[in-house]
Order: sequence, then structure tokens, then C-alpha cells
Amino acid sequence: MYSPLQTTTLNGLKIGYRVQGCGPDVLLLHGWVSSSRMWHGMMNTLAPRFRLWALDLPGFGDSQKPDHDWYSIPNYIRFINDFIAAMGLQQPDVIGHSMGGMLALDLAVQQPATVRRLIAINPVVTGRTHLDLRLLSRTPLGRSMMKLGRWVWPLATSDWPDWVRLDGLRSVQSRRIREDWGKATSESALSSLRAIARHDLSTHLPRVAAPTLVILGNRDLTAPNAEGRLAASSIPGARLAVLPTGHLPTDDVPDQTHALVDEFLAVREFA
Repeated sequence: MYSPLQTTTLNGLKIGYRVQGCGPDVLLLHGWVSSSRMWHGMMNTLAPRFRLWALDLPGFGDSQKPDHDWYSIPNYIRFINDFIAAMGLQQPDVIGHSMGGMLALDLAVQQPATVRRLIAINPVVTGRTHLDLRLLSRTPLGRSMMKLGRWVWPLATSDWPDWVRLDGLRSVQSRRIREDWGKATSESALSSLRAIARHDLSTHLPRVAAPTLVILGNRDLTAPNAEGRLAASSIPGARLAVLPTGHLPTDDVPDQTHALVDEFLAVREFA
């Protein structure tokens, strides 16, 4: 069972989130077309020692889907800052996956006093993924692809058969992923992809002051390992851990992933 979904309204947007545990605050930021539910196992593991906050970012999960013009990385960062303030989080540790890893890194760049410690799991850093997202830019080709995507998305996310298994995941995980895809709209999915493609953090990473751990799956077919390695080499003192898995180490190798996270957050010298 997932932690109960709670809701609040920030800047006119209805937002879903989950909170679990007791202790120092940890903010969890999911990846593209995912939701707070991806953190279920990690929340259960860390809850005895930390208070975990998992957001459904605008456009995904049970949160409201803004109009397409809303989607940009700066708007997401403002939203996350507003959530931190509204919930009274005091210098939380921040963990992000994929797109959420980009957001976590950018939050540490923009608000160094806000982020206590930082973990980026298979992050996107330069806006590059194995799929060239620059095709979604504001060009005639990009506009045509966006229109095509709005037509294709409902077909691609409707009535996926129960026997479909994603990347060898267990059926419960595959079902969660299919359901999260179904909760996104073509606007939220494609416009957030375009926002990722337009954002490049590479020159700003040396400004990250928070102790940082980058976790990579060496078989990631979504975010190139070069993105995470760039973050680890550019952030002063950052640690890099590579696991024998793909894009979702929280699902594929949860015990190894949770152990790395727990060990990193437990280091007293960072307190």
C-alpha cells in the first residue's frame, strides 16, 4: 500500500503529495511521466529515520495539469520552493530521479541555502537523452511533432494489456508505470519534455555547494550515463555510484539503491 495521498493548492494548482516517517526532512522528486508512487519502497526503508515528502509534480500523477505554456524548469523550481515554504521544510535533503534529478540539481544551484544534501539518480543535466529532445523545439518540425504527439498520446496510453511487462519489472511495478503514463496528458508529457530539452545545467554545476551523490544505472537507455558523470565530475566533492541496472534502480535493484541512499544521508559530518 502506498502512503495516503494528500492534497494542497499552490499558486492556483491543486497538488498531490505523500508524507511518511519522522526525522529530518527529505524531499523526493520523481522523473518524467512518473509520480510520487515511484518512491514507495524508499519511503518505507527510510521512514524510521527521516520524514519523506514525495510530490506529484504539476502535470503528473494526481496533480493538476497546467496549460502547455506553464512547463519550464524555472517554473518547476519556483513551484518546489513554494512547496518547501508552504510545508515548513527546513533545509531538506533532496533526491531526484531523471527529470527530477535535473530539478534537484537546479534547486541546489539556485537555492544553495535550501538544499542540505543532494542525490541525483540517472539525472538529465544538459537536456540530452538517448532520444533527441531538440526535435520538440519551437521550429516547424517541432510544432508538427507536438501536434502528432497530441494525437498519438491517448492511443499510446490507453488500455495497455495486463501482460505487458516493462524492462523485466514485476507486474506491480509495470502496472504503476502504465497507470502513471495514463494520468499524464499529451500536453503535460510533451511540454515537459520540451522544457527538459531547453535546459542545460552544465556550466552551473560547480556552484552546487551541497554534498552530492550521483547514482547511475550502467544500462540506462533513457538518460545517457554521460549526463550523470558530468554532474559528478563538475560538482565539488561529489560521489559517483554505478549500479548494474537501467533507468529505474529504485525498482530494479531497490536494496542496493536504498543502501546507498541510507548510507549517504546517515553521514554525520554533513549534519
